[in-house]
Amino acid sequence: MNRWCQVSTLDDLWEGEMLAVTVDCVDLLLCDIDGHVVAFEDLCPHQAHPLSKGNLDGSVLTCVAHEWSFDAQTGLGVNPATACLRRYPVRLDGNTILVDLARPDR
Repeated sequence: MNRWCQVSTLDDLWEGEMLAVTVDCVDLLLCDIDGHVVAFEDLCPHQAHPLSKGNLDGSVLTCVAHEWSFDAQTGLGVNPATACLRRYPVRLDGNTILVDLARPDR
């Protein structure tokens, strides 16, 4: 079952930036990579530090706590390669960003 929720708009998330939002008690991190919006749980899998406190450089998302890094397009680990982020499906309805909170990919 889908549970699409409005989480933000493209006016609040510019290309190359990230944005932390909380919807229905779920902390999300939105990233706009080359005009493509992705959503992850806003927690590093290492020690649950908020990824939104980290850095987005191109398509590499780095946790500020211990410098674990992830491919912000896929959520797969760069360092370490065995790590991965919980990713949520995203769709756009005009300028509105919707996330399916019922179906995280990982």
